[in-house]
Amino acid sequence: MRFGIKIYTVFSILFSGFFEKENRMKHFGAAILAIVCLQLVESAAVFDRNYTKPYVLKKTWVQNFIKFQYIFEGNQQKPKIVPLGCSPTNVDSDNYLKPGETSIEHDFLFSCEEGEDGVLNYEATACIDAHGEVMHPGETRRLSNGTVVLHCNIYGGALKKVVERDLFSAAGCYFNETIYSEDEKWVEPQVNPADSSIDGRLMQCFRPHYSYYESHVVGCVIGKLGVLIGEFGQLLDGSYVKCVEAELGHVSLKTVNVDELQCKMDEQTFAHASQWTDDKKGANMKCNYGHIVKESCVIGNETLSIGQEVPVSRGCIFLCHPQTNVYICDDYLQEFQIIETEGQDLGPIEGNQIIVEEPEKKKSLKSVFKF
Repeated sequence: MRFGIKIYTVFSILFSGFFEKENRMKHFGAAILAIVCLQLVESAAVFDRNYTKPYVLKKTWVQNFIKFQYIFEGNQQKPKIVPLGCSPTNVDSDNYLKPGETSIEHDFLFSCEEGEDGVLNYEATACIDAHGEVMHPGETRRLSNGTVVLHCNIYGGALKKVVERDLFSAAGCYFNETIYSEDEKWVEPQVNPADSSIDGRLMQCFRPHYSYYESHVVGCVIGKLGVLIGEFGQLLDGSYVKCVEAELGHVSLKTVNVDELQCKMDEQTFAHASQWTDDKKGANMKCNYGHIVKESCVIGNETLSIGQEVPVSRGCIFLCHPQTNVYICDDYLQEFQIIETEGQDLGPIEGNQIIVEEPEKKKSLKSVFKF
C-alpha cells in the first residue's frame, strides 16, 4: 500500500508538473496570440477626424475624385461610409489629399475642402501662371513681352484662365509661351502619371460666343497617333482603342473589340473596313472606324471621285459631293416636284448619262454652295 501510495504520489507530482507546464504553455501561447491580435487590430484601426471613435478598416474606392471608405463602427459593427480625402488622379491609391490640402493640376490649384455638413469638395480655387506662381480669382499677369495678359477669373460658374493680347497682336489660347489661334490644335503632356495608356492630350483652341479664348481637351495622343474623344483608332500592335473622357479634362485610351467599329445603314450592319456599292444612292461606300464614308460616286459604268464635276444629260451638271449627290440644272425639270418630307435622298436621276461636250450654259458652283 505504501509502495502504491508512493507511486501514486510520484505520478501525481509528475502529472501535476506536466499540467502546470501545459497550462503555462497555454497561457504563454494565449499571450502571444493576444499580442498578435492586438497588433492586427491596432494596424487595422483608424479614427475619425475628432479621434474619438475607433473604426475597423474596410474597402476603399474613389468616385468623382473623392476617396471613400466602407467601415464597421463600434462593437455593434454598424456599417458606415465615410469620406477620407480627395484623389487628384481619380484613382484609388495611397496618395490622396486630406481635407485642407491642395494640389496643382492642369495649371490650376485644386483644394480638398470639407463643408460644414461633412461633405468633401475637390475644385479649382486658383490659377497657376507660366512661372508656376499662384493667381487668385480676379488677378492678372503680363506674359511674353508684355503684350499678353493672362486673367484668372470665374466665367460661367467655373474658374478659367483667359488670354488676351493688345489690339495689334493676334489673340488665341496660351500654352508653353505659345499663342494658338482659334480652332488650332496642339499636344500637351499627360497630366495623370497613373495612366500609361496615352502619351499626351490633344488640345484645341475655342472662342465661345466670340468672347474670350479657352482651350479644351479634344482627344488622346499616343506616339504619332491622335484619336478624338469618342472616336476609335488602331495601335501599332493591331489592337483597337477608343478615346474616352473623364472629369476635369482626364482622357484615356480604352481597348475595344473590332465589333464595336461596325457601321449600320438602311437596317444593315457592315464590318469595319468593309466596302460596298449603294445602287440607290449611286455611291461607293466604306465603313471606317464606325463611320460610313462615301468614297466615290457611280453614274452608269463611270466612277467619279469626290469633288469631281461633270456635265450630264438634260442640261445639268453633276457634282460628286461627299454627302449627297448634287445636280445643278438651269432648265426646269418637269419630273421634279416639291415633297413635304425633307432630307429625302433622290439618288441618281434615271437615264442620266455623262455628256462628252459641256453645255454652253454652266452655272457656277459658288452660287450654289459655300465651302
